[in-house]
Amino acid sequence: MTTLKLGTIGTSWITEQFIEAAVLSGKYSLEAVYSRTEEKASAFKDKVSANKIYTDWNAFLNDSNIDVIYIASPNSLHFEQAKEVLKHQKHAIVEKPMVTSFSDWDELIHLAVEQNKMVVEAARHIFEPNFIKATKEIQKLPEIYGASLTFSKYSSRYDNVLNGEEPAIFSTKFDGGAANDLGIYVIYAAIHWFGKPNSVHAFHQKVQTGVDGKGTAILRYDNFDVTLHYGKINTSIHKSEVYGPDYTLVFDGITGLAEAAKMDARTGEIDKIKLDKPADNPLLWEADAFADLMNDFDSDDSKETLNTWWALAKQVHEVLDEIRQQTK
Repeated sequence: MTTLKLGTIGTSWITEQFIEAAVLSGKYSLEAVYSRTEEKASAFKDKVSANKIYTDWNAFLNDSNIDVIYIASPNSLHFEQAKEVLKHQKHAIVEKPMVTSFSDWDELIHLAVEQNKMVVEAARHIFEPNFIKATKEIQKLPEIYGASLTFSKYSSRYDNVLNGEEPAIFSTKFDGGAANDLGIYVIYAAIHWFGKPNSVHAFHQKVQTGVDGKGTAILRYDNFDVTLHYGKINTSIHKSEVYGPDYTLVFDGITGLAEAAKMDARTGEIDKIKLDKPADNPLLWEADAFADLMNDFDSDDSKETLNTWWALAKQVHEVLDEIRQQTK
């Protein structure tokens, strides 16, 4: 197996976490980090032990030692940067959301096919073993009566907003907001578990910068509804639930799932479901899956896997785009 030479865009905690996961997997080595400023690039290089830094965008893209680039810049930059990465014959791993306009989706995928390179969205939870176990438990239900999925976590950056600032994650200029940041996780879970809904009905609460701080979306299916709750200006301790005729499946989270149970619909009796201990670094599983695909990229199995990921992500972005359109 070839060790993949990794380049990264962005110097935030999520980039650091992905680098740690990638190196921990044993399938990557960190080659270079890119930032627009030398000060940030140098400080980050020392923090993550990169071989080199770049502040020149074109020089970074033309580094022949880099096989794959992880993109964790502000949301609005993801699409254009991913295109440039692909055009320079490198694989692209893009933090969610991969695009912030659904009209850009097909262009990016067509370019990846044309260049014979991988572009994937880093939706980490669908690769986590406990999420996969939860999926199998849902598949055992003889019928779905509905679900309520929640991911609301107060962002420390919201304090900046309250102080009159506009950090990227809360900026309309950079396509910030709750739906793009945390809402996408519950959308992924809903579509992975139940398929694409027949219709979407979305509601939101805006903050002073103009983006959605929290939101609710109802996904309507033939015989049931799924309610999504997501937010960056509040914290929820509500568990996520999937309702069946005889019992409710209860999950303590959407990402980093650590506890699950069956609750008897009639008696309320709780029966715990055995799960694995979550990884110390929650990005390990996606880093591992992406490396395996890149190392066997031209095989039929890898192409089929990539097409499956793309099909799921496309439906996610259709729903996410509908939510954005309804909550402008």
